[in-house]
Amino acid sequence: MAPLNAQEAMRNQYKIINYSDLGLPSVEVYGERFHYQDIYDLVGKSQFMTTFELKIDSLSFQEYGGSVLGVIFYDRKAISSLENSIQSGCEVPKERIRIDSPSREISEEKRGDVKYRGIRTEDIASISFLPFKRELETYDTGEKKVPDIIEIKVDCSDIDPDILNQNYLASKHKSGTELAQFEKEQLVGITLAFNNGSIDSRVLKTFGFTREDLKTNLEIWMSLYKVKERRNQMSDIDKKNYSEIEGILSLDKINRVAKELTATELAGTLRDSESGTIKNIFEMVKYFSPSILMHGEKQVYWDLDSYIHISLRHLKDYQVGGFKSKTPFPYKASDLRSLIEKVLHKVEVEVVAYFSSDPTSDFTRHGKMAIFYNGDHYHLRISASGRLVQFHTAGEAFNKSMHPTANASAD
Repeated sequence: MAPLNAQEAMRNQYKIINYSDLGLPSVEVYGERFHYQDIYDLVGKSQFMTTFELKIDSLSFQEYGGSVLGVIFYDRKAISSLENSIQSGCEVPKERIRIDSPSREISEEKRGDVKYRGIRTEDIASISFLPFKRELETYDTGEKKVPDIIEIKVDCSDIDPDILNQNYLASKHKSGTELAQFEKEQLVGITLAFNNGSIDSRVLKTFGFTREDLKTNLEIWMSLYKVKERRNQMSDIDKKNYSEIEGILSLDKINRVAKELTATELAGTLRDSESGTIKNIFEMVKYFSPSILMHGEKQVYWDLDSYIHISLRHLKDYQVGGFKSKTPFPYKASDLRSLIEKVLHKVEVEVVAYFSSDPTSDFTRHGKMAIFYNGDHYHLRISASGRLVQFHTAGEAFNKSMHPTANASAD
């Protein structure tokens, strides 16, 4: 951040009061007219949480009230433009700043407006902020750590996971949550296992299944056999069927990975050094299970196809062939789910509003609407069903727009 008493570094004149001299970690800045680049120097670059006091009767005051609390929201192009202007000494003629506001004092619609349309800089009377910024945490290997992740060890030895899962899924359904397909399959499979293969046809209908589906849906049978296996209730026939189903589903996973790998034009570029990576890819897919990434009446989840699509393209440990040209996540593969959950949380209000509108198209955040989190911008796409379709850093698309001759391809 620019020195608070360095008025010569500012484009306009301000009165800056630093209360740290009084033992209070707070700064207030007053000015007749705020400059876009000065605001970046003061609070934007360091992403300080800021209160923007608005001039009485200004257009922004009429729209949002006396003040707006939040962090300035920049897309990658805006940050690049600002950094270049600072180095060159050029002006950036911006009249609006966009603010990512957590405040519940304004409506969801207004929060969306102030985030993507913004307020006029000329409407700002003063700003106040805490000059505090969390230091970036990294592993010894250089990858970033996902902030605010606390691991708590719990003794679950006396907990029956199947009863717990059945009660959890049934409770979610009764509360109005729309279960994901894999959750429905788990619930039906567990119920069948607990009732010796019997289930009420009304329960099947409730979750969109028919009696014919019970014969062909292998995921339901896998859920059933896992319950019986944990209870040591497997007959010889059960063990034989379980083994066959495992083999079929494993082959299906291999085929899905192989299909995704064809997009890399791997056949003509595979090196001996990449053969180990291919083995690791099949190993990590083998143990993947679909899960919920954002809870609510309408949930966001990822399934095997989501995981394969995202991992092969953007986890550096699994990039081969043409996928090596894509921007990798600056995180460990084991932190991917936590990263996605944190990024989704940044736009949770927007996702909930999207689902409540009974959508027919995908929810997307690309380009200027990319999601800023822990120093990076992210693009994502969620289908109307709640399935995470795409997730990657904004680096690829941004670099391609800034350098049209670049080889990096879009997701």
